[in-house]
Amino acid sequence: MTDSAPTMVPVPFRGSEVSRPINDLLAIPDIVDQLPDWVRVPFRRFVRLRQRNWPAKTVKRSTSSLCRHLTAMIQYLNEEGCCQDWTDWSVRLIEAYIDDKLRYGWAPATVNVDLSLFRSFCWFAIDEGYPVPHILTRIKRLDIPKRLPRPLTDEQVERLEACIQEAIGQAEREFHRKVAIRDLACLYLMWHCGLRVSEVSSLLVSDVDLSGRKLFIQHSKEGKDRMLYISQTTAESIREHLANRRRPDSPYLFAGRRGPLTARNIRDRLRVHGERCDVPVTPHRLRHTFASQMLAAGMSILSLQRYLGHEDLNTTLIYAEVSDPMLQKDYYRGAATFDPASSELARQVMDLSQRDELRQLIAELKYPELESRQRKEILEQMESILADSEQDSEQQRGNP
Repeated sequence: MTDSAPTMVPVPFRGSEVSRPINDLLAIPDIVDQLPDWVRVPFRRFVRLRQRNWPAKTVKRSTSSLCRHLTAMIQYLNEEGCCQDWTDWSVRLIEAYIDDKLRYGWAPATVNVDLSLFRSFCWFAIDEGYPVPHILTRIKRLDIPKRLPRPLTDEQVERLEACIQEAIGQAEREFHRKVAIRDLACLYLMWHCGLRVSEVSSLLVSDVDLSGRKLFIQHSKEGKDRMLYISQTTAESIREHLANRRRPDSPYLFAGRRGPLTARNIRDRLRVHGERCDVPVTPHRLRHTFASQMLAAGMSILSLQRYLGHEDLNTTLIYAEVSDPMLQKDYYRGAATFDPASSELARQVMDLSQRDELRQLIAELKYPELESRQRKEILEQMESILADSEQDSEQQRGNP
């Protein structure tokens, strides 16, 4: 088997095919050439096959990470004096390599990304008939401490919104006014709609239906398209941006000098506004804020999952821990025993939380894909909420 020169491979991107040399996608041909033949040949074939299903930006990031991981690992194993073939690799040596990465300050999440890519490559090599030890595919991921999302407070997002609106009104040049109008539209898409910054960057004008207040997200992080509704304020902000676009002929909703406005540019502009009003904001914190506010308003967890585009429901459930009306109700009910001033607040919170819980459970019952076991559990929860409500009412009548 010989490795041919870089070939032109069609890469799907936003519905069109763009031919790019494989080394352009890797962007690191010198590191690829450092790999031994027995790794370099299957590695390049692995990349050619994977890029058929990956967006161009994902191919470049993933293959670069995989290539850095492999070259660093091979260099480490060479120092141990036992890296002449696939069979020289062992779990013990690879785990020692991982320990070194952690010792030098690599984040566990970064190491897990490398491990995931490495296992995928090993499975590919096994399927291709290379003598890769199967045990290499069983390397365990590192445990990562669970961290809850940190949404902005209502006061912070309102202050950020007012700051950008002030920039629009006080702009001395037309150029600065148009940029601020664009920034406000980006803010609403992330705060009112929960979009990822990459999704905002890649939006096309044709993806927006202002009359129906709908938004079509193509080629999202999970590789799936989805349709979203947008708020009236967001629709009006986008309409004003379209009337003041600096590049009206661009197919992109937010156009840069060459193609779409980059995610980095959107992130930097948001940081500038945040510094002006002393709000520590990032695009993902706005997404966290949207999710937390929608859950607090009674949106069902299944609807929120579809809206955010999460593949795994467990990812969405993290937000339920940030906005947990049951926890709030239980706390104030207990606090009323040692803090009489909390009694009235406890009654108000319990009434609101019970109503929100019932509304959310009723919404979840409407999903046809629920199993009978799940429906039974939801009905039992509703009966428990109603029983608690009746008990609270009796206590209030007994203690006027």
